[in-house]
Formats: sequence, C-alpha cells, structure tokens
Amino acid sequence: MRKGITPVIAVVLLLMMTVAAAGAAFFWITTIQSRIQGQVGTQASESAAGAKPFKIVSVSCSNASPAQINVTIQNGQLTIDAGQTAITVSDINGNPISTNTSTLSSNLEANSITFLQFYIRSGLTKNSRYSVKVTLPGGSEQTGSCTAK
Repeated sequence: MRKGITPVIAVVLLLMMTVAAAGAAFFWITTIQSRIQGQVGTQASESAAGAKPFKIVSVSCSNASPAQINVTIQNGQLTIDAGQTAITVSDINGNPISTNTSTLSSNLEANSITFLQFYIRSGLTKNSRYSVKVTLPGGSEQTGSCTAK
C-alpha cells in the first residue's frame, strides 16, 4: 500500500490555502487603501484650510454722512453664490462702529474682481484708521483697513 494523502484531503488542503491567500490579500489591499485614503483626506483638508475664498484688494473710507465704504475684492478658486453680504467697521482698537448688510445679486465667479459699496450711518473721523471686515455668503471673511478721507 502506498503512503500519501487521499485526493479528498488534498482538495480540502488546496481550498484552505486558497481561502487563506485570498483573505491575506483582502486584508493587505484594504489596509493600503485605508492608509492612502487617509493621506489624501489629510492633504485635501490641509489644502482647503490654507485656501482663502477671496482676498481684499483695496478698501477706501469717506467721512461723509453717511460714511461710504468701498471694497474691491478678488475671488479665489471657487464660485461664491449670490446672497447676503455683511460689512463690519471697527475702530483701530477693535470696537465695532457699525455693521451693514446688502445682497450680492449674482454669483462671484472664480478669479473675478468685484467692487462692493456700503453706506454706514455712523460718521467716520477724518484721518482716523478703521478696520473693515467683509463677510460673503457662505461665511467666508476677510479683513482690511482704511483711513477716512
């Protein structure tokens, strides 16, 4: 009689090795996929956190009554939807003087330059410096400054 394994045991062993190899490959692939996905997510969030939706190009203030605030902004890489826009004017010490809102009537396309004009009731003192915070629809904010003329 020959010594060896029966064909049934051989098939069972081959199936067990195949299942074990498939399980190991699945575990390895899902681990790599999770690590890569996490790295991409981290890079995307860091990139988004550093990106500013818009920047203030210039701000001018007049001490007329009502005071006129002119702000030129340049949009970033994303389109900003039309909606409520706010401006907050503060003195140099950060004390709020006035907040005013207006409606942005159309979308700000990517990389476009837009002129915003606001009027505030509080008079500004000539030759005094003021901080001007602009809040666009979606909540993105930037701050600039001007000297009343």
